[in-house]
Amino acid sequence: MIRSWATDGIPKAWLDIGFREVADFWTPWCAAIADGEVASLAFAARLADTGVELGLVTAKAFRGRGFGAAATAGWSQLPTLRSRTLFYSTDRDNVSSQRVAARLSLRLRGASLRIS
Repeated sequence: MIRSWATDGIPKAWLDIGFREVADFWTPWCAAIADGEVASLAFAARLADTGVELGLVTAKAFRGRGFGAAATAGWSQLPTLRSRTLFYSTDRDNVSSQRVAARLSLRLRGASLRIS
């Protein structure tokens, strides 16, 4: 479905989030589909040979319904990620992201402090 966006164009819901082209969805990715639409997308925000950090976005119309957790769970099982350490990070103020982590029983491994 997402591959068809390369020819058909990115749906408005995803343009509104800030995605402009299919190349913005970094591989490997996994999508949760609802009602024939991409509800949530988990993708590699940072990718190295030893580890990979998840990026997760859910379209506004589908938020709060478990699609982020579903996409994250599917992404974590992708064969290309099996040999890597997987990371799910969230901002201290991102309550929705923290709910996804809690729903999947992810353990807190550490915290970082950013000074700006």
